[in-house]
Amino acid sequence: MPMMRVLAFVFLIVATAMAYFQLDEHPAWADFQVPVEETSKDVTSVASPSTLKTKPASTPLILHGLTEWLPDTTRPSVHAASVIPLKDGNWRAFWFAGSREGAADVVILSAVWDSITKQWGPASVVLDREGAQASLGRYIAKLGNPVPMRNINGQLQLYVVAVSIGGWAGSSISVMHSDDDGLTWTGPKRLITTPLVNLSTLVKGSGFLFADGTMGIPVYHEWIGKYGELLRLNPSGQMLDKRRMTSGRGTLQPIVFIDDGKHASAYFRQARRTGAKQIPVSYTASAGERWELAPDLSLPNPNAAITGVELSDRTRLMVFNDLEHGRHRLVLAASWPSQTQMDSSQPAKSNYSPWKTIAVLEDETASTTNPKEEFSYPYMSLNQQGQVLLVYTWNRKRIKSILWDVGNLQSYLQHIKVETDQTP
Repeated sequence: MPMMRVLAFVFLIVATAMAYFQLDEHPAWADFQVPVEETSKDVTSVASPSTLKTKPASTPLILHGLTEWLPDTTRPSVHAASVIPLKDGNWRAFWFAGSREGAADVVILSAVWDSITKQWGPASVVLDREGAQASLGRYIAKLGNPVPMRNINGQLQLYVVAVSIGGWAGSSISVMHSDDDGLTWTGPKRLITTPLVNLSTLVKGSGFLFADGTMGIPVYHEWIGKYGELLRLNPSGQMLDKRRMTSGRGTLQPIVFIDDGKHASAYFRQARRTGAKQIPVSYTASAGERWELAPDLSLPNPNAAITGVELSDRTRLMVFNDLEHGRHRLVLAASWPSQTQMDSSQPAKSNYSPWKTIAVLEDETASTTNPKEEFSYPYMSLNQQGQVLLVYTWNRKRIKSILWDVGNLQSYLQHIKVETDQTP
C-alpha cells in the first residue's frame, strides 16, 4: 500500500509537469519586435547625438526635469512604483502602500499624471488583499511589485506579485486587465509559471513585444536560487513558455535592451554573497530563446533595482544607485550607439559607448543619519512624444517623479556626447 501511494504521487508529479509544459503546443519562438525607425541597418543615418558635429555650448546646458510627488495617501510606507503612458497623452503610475512592506494592509494604488495641468491626480485602490483572495480563490498574505504592460491590441495589463505563504521567495504573479486604460479592472488571474508548487516568480522590469504579437516579461526567481527568467505570454497574458536568463544565486530583477530582432542584453540587480558588486549582464543572439553570461558592466550596484529606456535615436538611459553599499545616491547615465556601422553579431557593449553618468538625481552621501536616506526602485518609461518619466521610492515615505521633455533631453544629451567625444 505505501508503495502504491509513492507511485501515485510520482505519477501525479509527472502528469502535472507534462500538462504544464505541453511542449507540442508551444508556438515557434519569434523575433523581438523592433520599432520601424530602428530597423534600418544604417543606424548612422539617424540624426542622433553620436552623428552631430556641433560644438559644445560655451555655457553648459542644464538638464531640466519637472519634479513632483505622487499623491500622499497617509500610509506610512510606499514602494515599487511603475508607470506607463496612456492613449490620451497622460501617464498612469502604480505602487504599493501600507503600514510596512509585506504587511497584510498593503494595497496596490494608481494615479494619473495630467499632461495639461502637469499634476498627479488622486490615488485610487486597484487591488487589496481581500479582493485578490476573492478573485484568486486562495489565501493571500501580501501584495507587491505592480508592473504595467500593453499588449499588441492596446489593452492595458497589470502584473502583480502576490504571496500566499512565506516571504517574497514564496511569490507568484497574477495579471489584471483593463480596456479603459486603468479606470476599471478585471479581477486578478494567477500565472502558472512553474509546473508544481508555482512559487517564487516575481516581476519588476518592464515588458516588450515579440514580432508575432506575443509578450516578453523579464522576471526573477528567489527561492533556493536567485536568477532571471524571461516569460513569453500570449496577448491575454497566458503563459506560453519561459527561458532562464542567468543561473546561480546572484542576479535579480532583469531589464532588457533590444538591439535588433535577434539580439538583446539584460542587466540585473546583483545579489551576490561574494564577488564584484557590479551590474551583471547576460546576452541573447536568439531573440531571448537562449541566454549566455557576459562580463559585468563596470558600474557599481549595492543589491538594488535598476531601470532603463531606449530613445528613438537609440541612445540608452539608465537610472541606478551607483554605490557598492547603501541606496542614498541615485544617478542617470547614458550610452550612445557607435558612430560606425553597428554589428548585431557583437554584444551591445561593442556597439555602444561605455555608460556615462550625466546627472545626479539624489545624493545624501554627506548625510550623518544612520541608516542613510533611501532612493530606490527606479522605473522609467517613454511615450510616443519622446518624453521620459521616472518614478522612484523616496525614503519609503513618498513616491517621487521626474519628467524630462524631449527637446531639453535631446539637447542635453547632444551637449554631453559632443563634450565626451572631444575629451582626450
